[in-house]
Amino acid sequence: MNQVMRRSACCLLSSLLLWSCVGCTKAAHESFGDGSVQSGSEHDDAAKQAYKAFTVDALDRVAVDDLNSSGKLVLVNKLGAKSVHGDDAISFTKTVDDSNMYYVISMCKQKEQAPYSFVLYKDGQPHTLTTREACTSNGIETISLPAKNFPDATSLSIINIGNTDLVVSVYEVKEPHHE
Repeated sequence: MNQVMRRSACCLLSSLLLWSCVGCTKAAHESFGDGSVQSGSEHDDAAKQAYKAFTVDALDRVAVDDLNSSGKLVLVNKLGAKSVHGDDAISFTKTVDDSNMYYVISMCKQKEQAPYSFVLYKDGQPHTLTTREACTSNGIETISLPAKNFPDATSLSIINIGNTDLVVSVYEVKEPHHE
């Protein structure tokens, strides 16, 4: 099977898996519905600078700052990161505790609109986190999923149709304990 057909089949499979998870929309949540990070002006400036640099280090600085200042999630571990052009995967460095969450933050650049997907894998089993029609903005997007909904994932695959550049970092996060 040639590469175009393989990518088309992967995109179709991801879309089908996404629609099969419609009932679990409360489990996977994105910031402000479209996944875009919306924050104060200093965070907006940091996000713009990170997008301009378009590197893993720049994205990680924004992610850590946002997590530390949000008070909603606490960083536990960085699972992996990569700058991607085409299909690729990020193998996780650790196993995520079932009581915590997968947290994916990304930046995207495209010369023309094309779909891409983020898919968690465990023992060859996929779980689509999101499928995008195209880059939604010149900014940073996040998506998270409780680990109990797909425990023991070992990697995040990026299925990237077309001429799309992505910078992606994956973290383990948890909700803060209020005492």
